[in-house]
Amino acid sequence: MRALAKIIAATCLLFCPLAWTQTGKPPAPSHAQAQKPPIPLQIRIPTPPTTFRGDTQWRLCYEIYLTNLSSAAWTLQRIDVKNENGGPLLSVQGKELDGVLSHPALPPDSKGGRAADIAPGEAVIAYMWIDLAKGVSIPTQLQHQFVIKNSGDKNNYEVDAPVTVVSNKLPQIVPPLSGKNWIAISAPSNSSVHRRSVQVFDGTPRSAQRYAIDWVRLGNSGKTYHNDRGNNRNYYSYGAEVLAVADAVVVDVKDGIPENTPPGDSKDGTPPEVKLAVDMTMETVGGNHVTLDLGRGVYAIYAHLQPGSIRVKLGDKVATGQVIALLGNSGHAGEPHLHFQLMDRNSLLNSNGLPYCFSVFKLAGRISGDSEGQLTEAPMNLKANRLPAPEVHHGDIPLENELVDFEP
Repeated sequence: MRALAKIIAATCLLFCPLAWTQTGKPPAPSHAQAQKPPIPLQIRIPTPPTTFRGDTQWRLCYEIYLTNLSSAAWTLQRIDVKNENGGPLLSVQGKELDGVLSHPALPPDSKGGRAADIAPGEAVIAYMWIDLAKGVSIPTQLQHQFVIKNSGDKNNYEVDAPVTVVSNKLPQIVPPLSGKNWIAISAPSNSSVHRRSVQVFDGTPRSAQRYAIDWVRLGNSGKTYHNDRGNNRNYYSYGAEVLAVADAVVVDVKDGIPENTPPGDSKDGTPPEVKLAVDMTMETVGGNHVTLDLGRGVYAIYAHLQPGSIRVKLGDKVATGQVIALLGNSGHAGEPHLHFQLMDRNSLLNSNGLPYCFSVFKLAGRISGDSEGQLTEAPMNLKANRLPAPEVHHGDIPLENELVDFEP
């Protein structure tokens, strides 16, 4: 789901001149330092990260909002992240910043390689993703330092942000599907379309899809369908049983939205298009769906279900592994798939996405090819790079484009 948050921890909001020094020079006397103007860069970490594990490695995923509150342009030179003891975890600089910084108010790629420039009054988002080295202790706190430069100044300045607390409260669930050959499309990574989807509700940015996955089943042919791809029933995913990931209570049910028609084969060379059954609104974007309350402020949503296939009703208590519906192609979807995510409130978009781990699954391989356009454009052939033997993973979340078997 391409188009597709209460804050889950304390908000970090500051004006950065509380601690800054000019790099490469000895510190000025305290009385002289007090005369220097503050650096007008506002830094905010609205959702401190929770550690999670993917591909047997611990990781951190979160966003930093940077706002230039001055009439002059500033350029970000480097972002350094350290643990509570000052040990280095990540340093992003130079061209690497292009892949981290996003300018929401500007068209894609409009910065032309100048992503580090923050214009007067502009707000940018730094999408942070940290892969913790094996053997390194999981941090309990993060320290951030930003090296910045004013457009009219040759000097670099270091700005230290207050400490950010790291959570380790990770829900463990069972998979929402069964069987083999499931592709984790737009799954957790720092560049997936789910990761970069931010919506603003009531003046607060939400990242509901931070850890969302679109589950699509792959056939042995390397396609997600057979025969006529314009028919939902020809997709290997279609009709798969959708399972409760934990003992839970049903808190939202939507049914009755008709299914879309996938793009068929082009006969005149023009790109085939998806035929959406209904206009996209806040009520229809998730299609037919079920939301479960897993307890302790954690909710699970299953979107794009078959109309008439939902087997639960509002208020029902469901057991782990219980069939709750069938996979379909309703809402903002181009071909049959299951959009699944955990979140901190009962809302598909107005929530913050939460990480989790599966009790067990098998990593069968990884996919190469264009999977980003798979679910809203013409289905494309994908190549499955299979492992010599599936690897059993306990306590991981599948990452983007991994090929997974949900077998004991």
